[in-house]
Amino acid sequence: MNLAHTYSWVEVSRRELIANIRAHRRLIGQKVKLMAVVKSNAYGHGIELVSQVAQESSQVDWLGTASLTEAKTIRRAKVKLPILVLSFFRPFVPDDLVWAIKNKISFMVYEPEQLEALIKAASKAKRPARVHLKLETGMARLGLMPKDARAFLKRILASHHLKLEGIASHFATAEAKDQAFLKKQLGAYRRFVRTVDPPLAATVLQHMACSAAITAAPTTHLSLVRLGIALYGLWPSAENKQLVRKLRPDFELKPALIWKTQVVEVQRLAKGTPVGYARHYITRRPITMAVLPVGYWDGYGRGLSNRGVVLIRGVRCPIIGNVCMNISMVDASAVPKVRAGDEAVLIGKQGRPRSAGAGQDKGEVTADRLAELTHTINYEVVTRINPLLPRILV
Repeated sequence: MNLAHTYSWVEVSRRELIANIRAHRRLIGQKVKLMAVVKSNAYGHGIELVSQVAQESSQVDWLGTASLTEAKTIRRAKVKLPILVLSFFRPFVPDDLVWAIKNKISFMVYEPEQLEALIKAASKAKRPARVHLKLETGMARLGLMPKDARAFLKRILASHHLKLEGIASHFATAEAKDQAFLKKQLGAYRRFVRTVDPPLAATVLQHMACSAAITAAPTTHLSLVRLGIALYGLWPSAENKQLVRKLRPDFELKPALIWKTQVVEVQRLAKGTPVGYARHYITRRPITMAVLPVGYWDGYGRGLSNRGVVLIRGVRCPIIGNVCMNISMVDASAVPKVRAGDEAVLIGKQGRPRSAGAGQDKGEVTADRLAELTHTINYEVVTRINPLLPRILV
């Protein structure tokens, strides 16, 4: 891709994505199906790129999306893996559903209106719609309570326009150190499946496990796992990371994303110069300020004002002043001969570290650290990177 007119972009490592896929495949073995969850622009990494890598890896059996629109994007990228739309909402567009049924798109279902729409579409498509029943076991979000799910399941099995492909649920606390509630949810799921009449066919997929459960709770693997945040080399939580490190000391995740921009201007500022909106930063000494063409429109949060750090030539440069909509300013005094055009890393590694405060000399800015600074989670940090920024597979 020609970056001549691009000021900010995201690089995604094919090698690291495949390393993360293979690491999880080793954990679950060959009999369990592996779904790569690529919803929300593949957690900010680029849905087309990640889906293509997943297919090329030959280790991924399914893709998971949040919408039919995302599924269409994947099919346009010539990816043929089966897709499950994890969040299937009203209103229903009949032509879209007919297209989906013809193109190996499956749906998570939990209300009668969904079944009615799919039955009509399947009749037009002249083939059954594939569905996964969503069971509520403790998340209190989407899904059917076990007492209601039985009649719903019977309706699916009674229609020749519907094919039951799976039964799914979702853990509320898989990322936590205490696994008691996870075990309670798993027990509720297993009780439901065990008491289904007639018994489920062996081909019906059973799935609950997210990234945290895959690594920390192998009893949750069932017949399919849904690999989300860990696919991208990010830990679901600090607690999950600590637990897995104890259970599997050799298990590694490799962050796949580097977010880059470049210096567009350099200014020499005297002591006592206010910087940016509201004058929330005033220089305490003469400094060299570098201006970056990235701000909260791009997904670089305003909460990083006077807190964030970027890398320029491997040197950690603090954000000064308020992050603007399209611009941020950094103190680049420690970078020798910094100039316009120099590459700056917002997330990821860059070169060899040359200067930093005590304990911070790592030559890397992590999504986890940005999440700490802005009181959120790494999921949000990467997912909110503006989808209009170019994603480049490296």
